[in-house]
Amino acid sequence: MKKLSTGQDSTLGEYRKLTVALLGEDSAAIKFLDEKIAESPVGKNDEVITDESQMIYLLTNIHFKAV
Repeated sequence: MKKLSTGQDSTLGEYRKLTVALLGEDSAAIKFLDEKIAESPVGKNDEVITDESQMIYLLTNIHFKAV
């Protein structure tokens, strides 16, 4: 499994934790991640295989476009 720069596994759940810490629980990025977690057969443990910088770019864009 890929690892994040923090050493954590690259999963939807770990990205959710990081996004809450950086952007807050009410962020549109959290809503996006919650939808992906709900759609996944393994939920928050689903591996994210994209590059970490691309994922952060995606989540921040979702957040700031919704503000």
